[in-house]
Formats: sequence, C-alpha cells, structure tokens
Amino acid sequence: MESVKICFDNADEVWKFVNTIRKFDGEYDLAMGSYTVDAKSILGVCALGTGKSLELKLINPKGEENQLLTALHEYMVKK
Repeated sequence: MESVKICFDNADEVWKFVNTIRKFDGEYDLAMGSYTVDAKSILGVCALGTGKSLELKLINPKGEENQLLTALHEYMVKK
C-alpha cells in the first residue's frame, strides 16, 4: 500500500480534494494519527481539519496511482 502526505489550507481545498478523488474508482483513506476516514467522505475529511499533515493511503488504487497523484499534486506536502 502506497501513501503520500497531504495538507489542506482551508475548507475550500477540502471540498475540491473530495470532489477530485471521487472521480477515481479506487479505495482511499486519509489518516491522522489513530484516526482514519474515507477520503471520499466530505464529513470525514472535514473532521480531520485543515493545516495538518495527513496521510493519504492508496488502499486499492485500481491502476490509477499516477493519474490520482497528478490530480492531487497541489495538496501534496513538499519534502
């Protein structure tokens, strides 16, 4: 299972992120510490909050890893 670090600056970015990830068929989770939510759930992602580093887990990406990461590049934490 692959994972990447992402971060949202505001609620608008959360909304755009969820709308983007819903376009992909795979299964994806967002985690912060011991809390894990479905990355396609607007309420779940909002509950994690903004301004924090979150881990996007690609559970079952169905071969869409490259397209997904390209679509979500603006939220990825730069190393």
